[in-house]
Amino acid sequence: KENINYINYSFYENIKKENIEKLYGNNLNTSISKLEKYKACPFSYFLQYILKLKEKEELKVKSIDTGSFMHEVIDNFFDEINNAGIKLNNISDDEIEKIINKIIEEKLNKNNYFIFSATEKYKLLVSRLKRIIIKSLKYIIQTLVQSDFNLAGTEIEFGEKGKYKPIILNLDNGRNVEIIGKIDRIDIAKGDNKNYVRIIDYKSSVKSLDYGNVYAGLQLQLITYLDVLCKIEDMIPAGILYFNLIEQVINSNKKLNEEEIEKKIKNNFKMKGLILADVKVVKMQDKNLEAGRSEIIPAYIDKSGNLSEKLSSIATEEEFEKMQNYINKTIKEIAKEIFDGNIELRPFYKNKKTPCEYCSYKNLCGFNSGVCKKNYRFVDILNKDEFMKKIN
Repeated sequence: KENINYINYSFYENIKKENIEKLYGNNLNTSISKLEKYKACPFSYFLQYILKLKEKEELKVKSIDTGSFMHEVIDNFFDEINNAGIKLNNISDDEIEKIINKIIEEKLNKNNYFIFSATEKYKLLVSRLKRIIIKSLKYIIQTLVQSDFNLAGTEIEFGEKGKYKPIILNLDNGRNVEIIGKIDRIDIAKGDNKNYVRIIDYKSSVKSLDYGNVYAGLQLQLITYLDVLCKIEDMIPAGILYFNLIEQVINSNKKLNEEEIEKKIKNNFKMKGLILADVKVVKMQDKNLEAGRSEIIPAYIDKSGNLSEKLSSIATEEEFEKMQNYINKTIKEIAKEIFDGNIELRPFYKNKKTPCEYCSYKNLCGFNSGVCKKNYRFVDILNKDEFMKKIN
């Protein structure tokens, strides 16, 4: 803790071995988001999860609060329609709105979301979030109705009380990593005597698969869960996809009719990520797709009936397996660093972006003041081919 008083420093002593054993023993209980946090900056991880330093409590809604709120409402929505026996292909926009209004009203009466009713400003925020959720759900339902994939579950937990047990990885040094976490949505489908699985992650900001971040250990979540599910359920990966829960703003230099506006909105809601390079499985994910660009997944089928590598975001089954193996290896390497007590002050830097900008501890370490910037861990911008060459 004494080191925190200094700003001009480049290196930290590792946590002492005896303290590591007191902190973790032989078992590191963690989550994917914590491991990603460590790769973003080991010292920030140390302050947050080892010293457990917290910001002063404020009556303030943070982005994590709005994200959690939207996730929970969508999860509750699917529970409601499932319990009521409502079929997705029969539900109307009015029914969606009615159910969402009911869920949100119930949530606002609970203590854990009291802040959303605390001020007029936050009441307006709730109205905005409600609009985003209702609009998003309309397109989430369309992506399910237009596919042969069925919703297997939402908010699926890996943990002692979850549907699946914690993910346990054994390290070479005899220690273990035990990972708990949650998947926003799992879809499954059957075809050609094989079972396929895809994982959907809801994001309250625009996100897609970034190969540079995957290689650097900053984007581990979906591939980790896909790997485990494929092994547990004996399934083939159909895709890892992000559905962005974003407010739609349509820009145009000409007047658009309703149909054109709807088309642009639908395109903005199209899922991003990576899908299996199999035409049959692609068409299972978008039953309306015969040729051209899919409206719901990152796929393009040319006139010959083949998937375009250039215009699609695809990977073969073998490539998925290599990615899964690489992520498995990366998690073990991160865990080893943590067990070694490495807490160096070294945030990543990529394309003019760094975690320092939003870090709660930036005034504490002083790294971003300019003194230590040469110690950034630089992350490459990679396309899929470059990424595959590196992991091979």
